[in-house]
Parts: sequence; C-alpha cells; structure tokens
Amino acid sequence: MKKLIKFLIKLFLIIFVIELVYIHFIPRKYDDIIDKYSTEYGVDKSFVKAVIFKESRFKETAVSSKGAIGLMQLMPSTAMWLMDKLNIDDYRIEAADNNIRLGTYYLSYLMKLMDSDEEHALLAYNAGPENAKRWINAEGYNKNEMDNYVDFEETRKYVREIRLTRNIINFMDKYGIFLDELSSMLEDFSK
Repeated sequence: MKKLIKFLIKLFLIIFVIELVYIHFIPRKYDDIIDKYSTEYGVDKSFVKAVIFKESRFKETAVSSKGAIGLMQLMPSTAMWLMDKLNIDDYRIEAADNNIRLGTYYLSYLMKLMDSDEEHALLAYNAGPENAKRWINAEGYNKNEMDNYVDFEETRKYVREIRLTRNIINFMDKYGIFLDELSSMLEDFSK
C-alpha cells in the first residue's frame, strides 16, 4: 500500500509539472479570442493555437526579421489585404484580438484555396499560395511524400512542427487534469 501511495504521489507530481510546463508555453489567456474566431471562420482551434505557438510562441509583440507582426505573424501587406476583404478600417494588427481574427480568417481562406487540406494551407501560410500550388501541382505529387516536393527546408520543418504541436495541444486539452486551475493560478500570480 505504501508503494502505491508513493507511486501515486510521483505520478501526481509528474502530471502537475507537465501541465505547468504546457500552460507556460501554450497559455490559455487567448482561448476566448481563438474560440470566437475559430468558430466564426470554421477553423479548428487547436490548429490556430499550433500556428500561434510556431509563429510567435504566444508573444503578442513579436516582430519577425521579415516584418511579420503579432501572434500569428502577419505581414503588413497581407493584413491590409485581409482588412480590405473584411471591410475593416484603422486596424492595429499587433493587438491580439485583431491579429488572431485576421490570421484565423487567412487560415480559413487558405483552407478553401487548398481544397480544405490543412497541411497544404500551412504550406501556403508559410511560403505563399503560389509556392504551395507549385508543389502540390508538381508531377507525381504525393502528400505522404510532401517533403520530396517542398523545396524550402523552413516550410517542411514548419508543417512538421505545427502537426506535432497540434497533437500535443489536442492531447492536453482532452486529458489535462489541472489545466484550468493552473492557468488561473498563473494569471493571478503574474498580476
């Protein structure tokens, strides 16, 4: 009985630490915004979260060396184009709500452009729709061997990392025991 109690305590501590690390890297403070726009634009929320993690590590003020801005790392020209499509004026693309709205809409747009294929939409999100179409339309293209057709190492890595991150997010959201409590505790602690 004593061994069982020790095992359960160790298991509890391992789960607690894993979930604490997860909440640190995938904070829940944007969940309401992600849920809102994921629902509005028909994009899975774990997909959006995985893109945000890969693009900015959930850093609202992130700016890439190429000039991409915010949580979803939107290029200003792309953001302006999206704002025009959504009839939005005077929009700060670095604000979390705005950035997630535009980025989620853009993922939805790319999904439609790429026949509802999320991985092909990721190719387009990272390397542009023209490159994605070139790879997908290459003679003999086989999605299971996508890496053989995508000639940008960064894009191949991008798709693999988002796939893995999304699997982790889905697992933790389904099986996480303390996620809500830990998230609230960390938010209170950071105030």
